[in-house]
Amino acid sequence: MLSRRHLRIKVLQALYALDAARQADYELALDFITDAFKPDLNSMTPQDPVRLEGMRKLSSLLLEENYRKGEIPHDDTLPTEAIVTAKNALKYFQDLYKKDHQRAAKQITPEVEAIYGSYLLMLQIFVELSDFSKTERERQYDDPDMPFPRVSGFDTNTVVKALRESTDLQNEWIRRGVSWSNETNNLVRKLFRETFRTDETYRAYASRKNHSAAEDLDLVMYALKEVILKHDEIIAFFELKDLYWSENGTLARKMAYKTLKSAIEPSGVVLSPLTDDWEEDRFFMEELFAQTVARNDELEQIVAEPLKNWDPSRLAAMDYLLIKMGVAEMMSFPAIPVKVTINEALELAKEYSTPKSAKFVNGILDSLSRSLTQSGKIRKSGRGLLDNK
Repeated sequence: MLSRRHLRIKVLQALYALDAARQADYELALDFITDAFKPDLNSMTPQDPVRLEGMRKLSSLLLEENYRKGEIPHDDTLPTEAIVTAKNALKYFQDLYKKDHQRAAKQITPEVEAIYGSYLLMLQIFVELSDFSKTERERQYDDPDMPFPRVSGFDTNTVVKALRESTDLQNEWIRRGVSWSNETNNLVRKLFRETFRTDETYRAYASRKNHSAAEDLDLVMYALKEVILKHDEIIAFFELKDLYWSENGTLARKMAYKTLKSAIEPSGVVLSPLTDDWEEDRFFMEELFAQTVARNDELEQIVAEPLKNWDPSRLAAMDYLLIKMGVAEMMSFPAIPVKVTINEALELAKEYSTPKSAKFVNGILDSLSRSLTQSGKIRKSGRGLLDNK
């Protein structure tokens, strides 16, 4: 189950990616200006390389000074050609950034929901393995080159049988369109034949008829942790589906563990929800991203004061994003206590930035929280009033 911290991480990742895209878009806008003032080798009119280079530099300077403002001011003292080219480059930049922004906003929720899809696939792979296990055990003749104990297998495992018989799980697989396609089904077949048939733990299990519920659980937990999620082709499959698999895979695996353990309980298989209240948490995640981006200019003005004595080249980009995101959260979510926001930013700084970042981010946000509360820009209500004295 994902916590709000996981959702803040997703917002931070999306902001970082958008920030990188913004910089790339700016560089493309500069290239646009460069192309505009390249000598035309096919022109019959004499070209003046010195003049063209001067125009390029002037247009580039106009863009640099004004692209964050979103408008190139008119100046009668400057060549019209330079101003027009700078305006066109700015429009080009804005169009690129708008598309990147829309793409980032559109992808953030599906990227989180992909964790749930991976979780469901992890559970479903056991049903696929049980089908191959059953086929293996029902063969009339054993493979003389690779004899295999066929007393029991995944198909007789009580945990796997519970997964197969779970109506809730079956409905989730259907509702979300989760299945191993024919191509990936061959991957599961390969996993069973080339890995589990030679795995000593699975062979030992398959050689005995009777197993306790605890032994059945131990097998599937071992299979998932030590075999399935260490198989190169399985990992490659999940990585192809999820850009952030190295992190999201851990969350999906923990959700799968919890469901597998529930299979031997009297209550039966219990699905792990993505969060306690996904609709509310999704709104929080999407709104935090939207507010941080929409209020970027305001946020930069707010954080400029406490950062005025800091050398920009020494300020980690991740710290700057965390501070802006923290301020956006404090200003946009009245029900979230200030101390919760600051503590979450501190923890993210510990994990994703420099060794000294946590103390730095904590100090800046603490100072800003007091000044913004005094100015009325931070107003808390309900649970948000807790611990804010």
